[in-house]
Amino acid sequence: MKWDEKLKSHAQIPRYPVDVDLVEAMEIHFQEEIIMDILTKLPVRSLLRFKCVSKFWKTLICDPYFKGKHLNYSKDDPDSQKFLICQIYPKERISSIYSCPLPPVQLPEDVQKLDCSLNSRPFVDCFCDGLVFLFASDGLNKQYMLWNPSTRESIVLPHPEFSLSCCMYGLSYDAASDDYKILKIDVTLVGPEVFNEILALKSRSWKRVGKPSFRVLPVSCGVPSGRDCLAFVHGTFHWVALSNYGSTIVSFNISNEVYGQIPLLERMRIYRKRYLENEVSVLGGLLCFYSTANYQGEGTFNLWVMRDYGIKESWTNLYTIRDTDLYSARPKYRFADGEMLLSFRHLNRISLGPIFGTFKGKYFGLWTQCDTSREGFAYTESLISPKLLT
Repeated sequence: MKWDEKLKSHAQIPRYPVDVDLVEAMEIHFQEEIIMDILTKLPVRSLLRFKCVSKFWKTLICDPYFKGKHLNYSKDDPDSQKFLICQIYPKERISSIYSCPLPPVQLPEDVQKLDCSLNSRPFVDCFCDGLVFLFASDGLNKQYMLWNPSTRESIVLPHPEFSLSCCMYGLSYDAASDDYKILKIDVTLVGPEVFNEILALKSRSWKRVGKPSFRVLPVSCGVPSGRDCLAFVHGTFHWVALSNYGSTIVSFNISNEVYGQIPLLERMRIYRKRYLENEVSVLGGLLCFYSTANYQGEGTFNLWVMRDYGIKESWTNLYTIRDTDLYSARPKYRFADGEMLLSFRHLNRISLGPIFGTFKGKYFGLWTQCDTSREGFAYTESLISPKLLT
């Protein structure tokens, strides 16, 4: 067929009207999707600046859907992981909070000093989705605050009914109620008038959640068990308590508010008089149980991981460290290559601050020789605004 005949036959094919507005709308939609996909992968600091580019970008970055998408991406992005350290100056009775990237860095410009706007000395208690729960006290007045260190936004929280000093806190998101909740645990559980409490941010009020029905022995205020935050995994908070049979892991489901226990292997059960510390944490989405002992001149750290949640036989000993001078060790972050970041304390410097390092002996950041730093926390950058949660 000749070219003129092809053109003639092609012209005879019926044509349908084109909706120009629909085409333009589809093009705009595709452009928005591309822009959103690009912006989702950017750090919070850049996104805060890009809000000034245009009204459209500002609206997009402030949209709750975009914030959630950005958070989900950041959780799996190593470059979005940060390390928060609270530096205490006892003589001046002040403290400062610093943030630096993960993996470890050594350059001063990588460390950023943060202002949390608390009037008295702040302490980091727990964290979730880029949000940090802070507690501050000047001896007379106490303050509670929810703070996003990436955006600097914060809100003041109400006081719990029982503001005891021997408490552990946990912060997490409850998908069932679409709400963030803070759980406060009294680690002593002394007296019938003492209760654990939970704060739902939407209601902005604390309520009592009672105590476990099973027997849990009181824990001294001076032990490390009251220092770390509660471990959260599978919609449940976890912490270590004592029973007549040694250490036990207590659980509390954040949705139905029911207590339970996580089974331990017999060789994992620990008795306080030989061990200096035993706690739980979450690493790589798995519940972990760790202990440090210094018995008869030998320091030992063991880290166990529960491969299948709730299955007793799935507990696996992941790491063991032996050091005659070891007083305590706490896992803080697990890198993609399996290397673990820990905070170490040694017998010859118990009264001093921890040293942050890895199993391979690499020290972390600029706090190697720091004598006054408190425990650090790994957290994920996010755009979640505390002001919009209540």
